[in-house]
Amino acid sequence: MSSRTPRRDDFGHHPVVPPRIGAHGARLEPELERRFQQAYVPDISDAVGRLYTIDTGIRSLYEPAQRLVGVALTVKAPAGDNMTIHGALHRVQRGDVLVVDWQGYDEGCGSGAGSLVPAIHNGLAGIVIDGSWRDLGELRALQLPTYGRGVSPFSPSKVELGEINVPVCVGRVIVEPGDVIVADEEGVVVVPRRHAREVADSLRDYEPRQSLADWPHEALQETSKWRASYYNELFAGDGGIDETAG
Repeated sequence: MSSRTPRRDDFGHHPVVPPRIGAHGARLEPELERRFQQAYVPDISDAVGRLYTIDTGIRSLYEPAQRLVGVALTVKAPAGDNMTIHGALHRVQRGDVLVVDWQGYDEGCGSGAGSLVPAIHNGLAGIVIDGSWRDLGELRALQLPTYGRGVSPFSPSKVELGEINVPVCVGRVIVEPGDVIVADEEGVVVVPRRHAREVADSLRDYEPRQSLADWPHEALQETSKWRASYYNELFAGDGGIDETAG
């Protein structure tokens, strides 16, 4: 009987598909970056639709939320292991957003503030993780836009390899390397890189309203009446009974 000490490879099944690292996505043209920096996030969401609007469980991890615009550097990491996240941080180029598919794992952190400092010097624009992060006070002081599902102080294992710059799923949205990420207090949206220009061209100029007087009351009143009339037609056509009608 062998007295050899068991190794990790002696247990379980091992995939025949090796991990891979793909190419960086294309950089975002300066004029497009400026357009997305100025655009209203709900307008971008309207332009890309629900398939590219990340679910509301992924939010800014601190307040006030910092505006985030950049291109996706994607990570597909085994849930609960952050080795590949560290591997991706060493590949950051200026304007990259670290987009981590961690399958919603929120009982540990993708990493902390200290590991981000070299990446920030290399141009890291921010983080979107389908999971948790830590060191919120330091991230707030650094003003690094950080979006995720939660906060966890626990630093998990660093053993299993994942993939970098491959298509990932974050917040129920498929994100490809180089896709445009835009986020603020309203949420996170993904603009497929191949449609970035047409989305940007479709966006209106937007000035946030500061008071009720800033809103175009008459135009909104007409829109409200039209919607009410349309609703009433549908209601009547479906045989609805209005018990308030005199």
